[in-house]
Order: sequence, then structure tokens, then C-alpha cells
Amino acid sequence: MTLTPGGSRRLWYAASLFLLLAILHTWPLATGLSSLSRIHDDAWLNTWAVSWIAHQLPRDPLHLFDANLFHPHRGALAYTEPLIVPGLLAAPISWLGGSPLLAHNVLVLLGFSFAGLAMYALVKHWTGDHRAGLLSGVLFAFNTALLTRTAHVQALHAYWLPLAFLAFERLLTRRRPRDAAGLGLCVIGAALTSGYLVVFVSFAVGAAALVRAPDFRGRDGVRLLLQLAVAGAVTLAILLVVLRPYMAAGHRRPPVAETAEMTTALSSYLSSAALVHYESWSSGYFHRAPGILFPGVVTLVLAGVAVGRRRRTAPRGTRRMLLAAAGIGFVLSLGTLTPVYAWAYEVIPPLQGLRAVNRFGLLVIFSLAALAGIGLSGFRRPAAAHRRSLVAVALIVVATAESLHGSSSYTRLDYATRVHRTLAASSWPGAVVELPIDGGMGFRRNARYLLASTVHWRPLVNGFGGFAPPGYDQAARLAGAFPAVLAVAWLQEIEVGYVVLHLHEYPDPMRLLQVLTGLEQRQDLVLEDVDGPTRLYRVRRNKARAIEALTPAPVLSQLRFVDGPADGSMLRASDGLRRAFGFQSSERFIGYLETPESTAPAPAPQVLLRLPVPMSGRFLDATTGDVLQEVTVPASTGTDPPARLYAPAGSARVLLDLLAVSGSDVPQADDRPSGAERNAPG
Repeated sequence: MTLTPGGSRRLWYAASLFLLLAILHTWPLATGLSSLSRIHDDAWLNTWAVSWIAHQLPRDPLHLFDANLFHPHRGALAYTEPLIVPGLLAAPISWLGGSPLLAHNVLVLLGFSFAGLAMYALVKHWTGDHRAGLLSGVLFAFNTALLTRTAHVQALHAYWLPLAFLAFERLLTRRRPRDAAGLGLCVIGAALTSGYLVVFVSFAVGAAALVRAPDFRGRDGVRLLLQLAVAGAVTLAILLVVLRPYMAAGHRRPPVAETAEMTTALSSYLSSAALVHYESWSSGYFHRAPGILFPGVVTLVLAGVAVGRRRRTAPRGTRRMLLAAAGIGFVLSLGTLTPVYAWAYEVIPPLQGLRAVNRFGLLVIFSLAALAGIGLSGFRRPAAAHRRSLVAVALIVVATAESLHGSSSYTRLDYATRVHRTLAASSWPGAVVELPIDGGMGFRRNARYLLASTVHWRPLVNGFGGFAPPGYDQAARLAGAFPAVLAVAWLQEIEVGYVVLHLHEYPDPMRLLQVLTGLEQRQDLVLEDVDGPTRLYRVRRNKARAIEALTPAPVLSQLRFVDGPADGSMLRASDGLRRAFGFQSSERFIGYLETPESTAPAPAPQVLLRLPVPMSGRFLDATTGDVLQEVTVPASTGTDPPARLYAPAGSARVLLDLLAVSGSDVPQADDRPSGAERNAPG
């Protein structure tokens, strides 16, 4: 699109329109860009991600992916969307002292604006009609699928999709290497924005190329194919280098359908959160559909006009390309309800990391929005220019009213406490863990800790993203055992220097009492700061006496953490214990047992172990390291019952340290004593 003085002015008009509409649709966000936030874990994750990029690039760009979450794992940025392009766009805000919330909120407005502007450029290039470009930009950028995803800033930066089509169209018409390179840059840009987006762009352009196969015939066609091949190879090589951490992480989700019913999946295309649709007819679809993909009435009517009109108002093959992109997006949005997705899943590795396949419906919305602009462009003759402008303005007003979702839910967020500012000022080295820490189903609650880490940028044991590194759930359970002596020893090994304790976040009062009681026994923790219910503890480097008493000295981070009867766990069960967990290897078991503080008569606390080899060792007092009792435990193989050990009486917290021994003096399965005889109290 060559810009004349008039064309440049129209481009600025278009940009201004899209920015004003972005402000309107996200109101009241513009009233507090530096402090407003949605209470949404994904919004906080993405705010952290773009801030990390701005923080790390000028300091150590070669280690951009070694983000400060999931400590001590490396390459942790690969467990979430890359967001590198949005991060670069927002970096000047951070470098000039703007808050992470300001950077993120500006990106929200820019995402909508740039998506509309890119669509404007594409449709204006096809039709030569400024008004058609404006309408298509409005329909694409401000549809219900994107307006309901303001927490996912990477989804809003969907401008790479129309830009890729623009580059592909120029390549077909001009057949220049620079246009092939432009297409490759669009693919790279999409990949550095979102894993979903690069897949959408690749499938859409691939579908468009298939229906334009006749353009690749003859000598010129062969040269065109060669240009595409070279650009594709260079693009792939760049992506393999830049996104190598993602390949190393090996993300893979099973290819399952988001719903078992075809009718439910199809209802996504009738689901809308826009007020005029939701309150009149769409609410039933909205609450049962896996996606929100209704394109809008204006879009459907004008796209139908474009498809049904015989007179061509756009370059040859344009409608076929858009229909092909819509078709592949529609089919793939149904997931494994059709055989196409299951086949593509096995053949195309990037699909294996996607979770919400209904988002392929964005290709349908994109294609219909572009067709709607083409449909409008057919009305430009014989009507006068001012009448055509009035029609376009009226349609933009109707489309805007149709897509209004009401005021967005934003609140002023103070995500950093005085404790986090203390961490930023402290010279004491080490990573941070914030407690309570969540894994499993509560994984996303760690996002608030990521956002708070932008104050100090220390490595953080907590993490959140689209995936988690291997063993993270176990690490979360182990860190959650704080301040147990083994948990603190593990924190020392992985070089954690600080523990932030949010007392008001513990849902169980009894667990909170256990934490506070345990802290009174610890000499390797120092209370550094208190801010209301939040406490900051510094982790000393000297080991507790009980850990020093373990011989030989263990490296806990190289052992497997176990806290229940999982596959391969030596710890099979516990009875009468408040807490039981441990570390194991094939020849060692180190356990932590915590007995309840109760004066009521109760059976002696016990733990059941299934050992692969005979082991012997000691019970130790977890506070003093004093030896409480010597024990010998036979192996439990085949159908043998687990060995039963009773915790020594009189100690609330004990360690069990077992090492493999030669079996000559260890009872075997046929003559082993019963659990009660082995080490029963008294």
C-alpha cells in the first residue's frame, strides 16, 4: 500500500478511530492506565511477562528465556506465551519508569488498535476503498471473541494475521523476494507473540496458497515457489534458534475434544457476550459453549453479500482465499470431533501444545470481517461519495453498538507490599518463595506472586503459565511443608534466601497454627520484616543440627520427594501423624514425621514403608538432632505387606534416616517380626 499525502492522512484517521474505539470498549481502563487491572490470573501473568522482557533484554538478552519463575529450572519463559513482540513494544514504558500495569494496559489498547489498522490496510489494498477498510478493521478488532479476552494480551495482538495475508497477496502479484521475506517476517512476528497465533497464521496462509495453486504454474510459478521455499526455510531456521527453549520443554497436550457433542461445539458460533446479543438471545449458548465466536450480524450480512455477488470488487481469488481460511479454521475449531484435527495433531507438532482448539474460530471471524469489507465496497457505485461515507459511518456505528460489552471490570491494584520493596533493597543473596504456594488445580493463584516479583526480580520458586516444569507440583508440596526442617534444608540447597509468608492466605486455621508453632523452633530463619499479615523471613545458610546429624550428608535436591503412596514411593501410608513426607533414592530414605499435639489417648503414630532393599538407621529429634531410636527395616517385595514403624514417643517432630545395608543380619520376608514387635513403643 503506497501512501500518498491523502493516503497518509486517511491512515492517521483510521488509527485514531481504532484507538478511540479501543478506549470505548475497555472503559474505564483509560482513566487509570498505571494502576487499573482486571482481577485475573492470566492478566497478571502477562503483565509480568512483558515486564520481564523489558527488564532482561538490556541486561542479558542471551538468557531472555531464563525467567525468574519456577526456580531453579532454566528456560522458564518457555512455560508461557513468548510475548516478545508485545514486550518490545512496551519496553520503552518500563525503561522510562512506567509501572508494569501501565505497560500491560497500553498494550491492550495498542493490540486492538493495531489489529484494526492491519485489517484496514489489507481490505483497502484489496478494494481500494478507505471506508471498506475501516469497517473491516472495526469488525475484526472489536468482535466478541477478542473483547472477552482482554486478559490475554497476546490474543489482542492478532495483527499478524491480516499482515500475513497482505504480504502473501503482494507476493502473488509482484513476485518479489522482498514480499516472500515480508511473509516470513509476519510468521516470525506471530511466533514471537503467541504460540496460538503462529499456528493460525500458518494454517490460514497455507489454505490460501492451496486455493491459489494455479498461480504457481509455469516458469513464473516455479520461481514463485522457489522464493516461498527459501523464505520458509530461513523463517524456520530463525524460529528453531529463537524458540529452542520451547522445543526443549516438549510441551504436549492430549488431542481431546472440548465437548463431546457436535451441537455444543457448533454453539460457540452463536455465543456472544455483547450486551445486545447476550441479553436478547445468546445467553443460553454463552453458558454452554466452549468458545465465544459469534461474528456479529453486520459481519454476517455483508459477508453474505460479498460471497453472493457475482461482480468482482476485489482481486481475483481473494474470496476463495478467505473462504478457505474460514473453512480450515472452522473445521479445526471442532477439535477431535472431526478426523482432520486428529490427523493434523500427529503431523504438525505445534498443534500438540494447544489447549483451547475452539480459538481456531478466530480465522472464521477474520475471514468474514474481510469479506464484509469487500461486500461494502460493492455499494460504492453509482452512489455519490458522501452517501457512501454516510452508509459506512452508519454501519460502523451499528457494528460498534452491536459489539458493546458494557464497562469492563477493572480495579485499582496495589500488588507490591513493603515486604517486596524490602526484598528489592536487600543485599542478602538468594531466590524467594512465597507461601502458601499452589500447585495442581490451584496453580494459577501463583500469578499474583509473579506480578509482585517485578518489584525485586529475584528468582522465584513459585510459577504459573500454560505449562509447568517436571516436578513442580512436588516442589510446591515440599515448599508448602515449610517450616519443617527438611523443607528448609531443601530451600537452602536450591539457594532460596527469603521466604514471604502471607498468613491471611492460609485457608486452614490449623495449618496456619502449625506453621506459626514450627517457626518458634527454627534457628535457621530470621524475621526480617512484617507488613500486616505478611512476614518476611531470611533463610540462613547454616544447616539445622538435625540435618547436620544425617550421615552421610544428603543432597536433598538430587533425591525424589515423596509424600504418599504414589508409584515407586517407599512411603506407603501414615496413621496418627499430622504430617509425613520424605526423600528417597534406591538405597536411602529420609523422612520427616510430625505428631499431633494432643493429650487425648490415641494409637501410637506410625508410618508404613515398602523398601526395595533392607535398610537400617535412626530416628532423630528434628530440632536437636539427638538420636531417639535405632531401627532396622527389611525389604518388602512382591506381596509382602509394608513394614510398620512407630514414631518414638515424646517428640513432636522427628526425622527417620535409613540407609541400605548388607542383608546377612537383616530379617528376611519369611522370618521378619511383626510391625508391633519391630519397634512398638516401650
